[in-house]
Amino acid sequence: MKQNRTFTFPDFRTVYSYAPLYRLQHLKYTLRKFFGKKEIYAFEQFVNASPIRQGLFLHCPQDAYPLLREFVDRRFNCKRRLDAMTADFLMAEKLFGTDVLCQMEDCRFHLVLAHLSDGISLWLNRNDNCVEEGAWSLSLRDEAGNRLYMATFAFVGTHLLTASVQGPSGEEAKDTVRRITKQLHGLRPQQLMVTALQYFAAALKLDGAIGIAQKHQVKLRWKLKKRVKMNYDAFWQEYGASLERDGYWHLPQTPARKDLADIESKKRSMYRKRYEMLDDMVTKMKDSLKTEARGISDGIQTEKPLRRTV
Repeated sequence: MKQNRTFTFPDFRTVYSYAPLYRLQHLKYTLRKFFGKKEIYAFEQFVNASPIRQGLFLHCPQDAYPLLREFVDRRFNCKRRLDAMTADFLMAEKLFGTDVLCQMEDCRFHLVLAHLSDGISLWLNRNDNCVEEGAWSLSLRDEAGNRLYMATFAFVGTHLLTASVQGPSGEEAKDTVRRITKQLHGLRPQQLMVTALQYFAAALKLDGAIGIAQKHQVKLRWKLKKRVKMNYDAFWQEYGASLERDGYWHLPQTPARKDLADIESKKRSMYRKRYEMLDDMVTKMKDSLKTEARGISDGIQTEKPLRRTV
């Protein structure tokens, strides 16, 4: 039986487990908490108004810290972060369903949206990398559950906002990407992630998928700039997105496809398999989101801890 506990905003040691006290980082945290006390109180009230939200943040209290720091868009001040985070969780409750969100209390939880090819699967899971870039994640995983590629997102208005797209790092990164591309019938993993986001937004009946602009990406603070290995403006344009007045890159409602008749004969079989894989992904994605009741018995696994590979 679960204890009926009240969520309170995390202290410094909860957020920064190994950071020394009484240093600059501690001072910054203290000041942020002082100046954001009004928003902290409102967020605590919001979380404690729902047993589901209580469970999510009691298990991972550090996930509340983006309220004071950054959340998906560098333009947001503390008030806008409060509005964005509360709206995001309300939309997730509506779209994912209470059954799925209850399971997300366990950060090992994942909903398998589709099995793609050669042991690669597409998962929906709670962001286990950097919550400042969104509370939720779509990720490509291998048979052992290792993360190969991921896109993190939040619900902003009636759109799915992607705040980051990340792949493998290290010396073997290029070889890993080549191997995944071959397994996906010539489809680059980053292209698969964008396509999945477009179809996922459509399956949720949203107005579309949108992408963060380079200058609004939350990791582009002076200290973290070197960690961002891509230009998001160029990235979204590559997939036909247009920069709108809201400052976000709006992707087409449907991913572009080549007509098989226009593809040279030696590549036609590869493209046919690719499109069949994507069509199957869309069908399975819609099926997995159709009802809350299906989740526990069909697509959800919680027993195996996830290894962090990105």
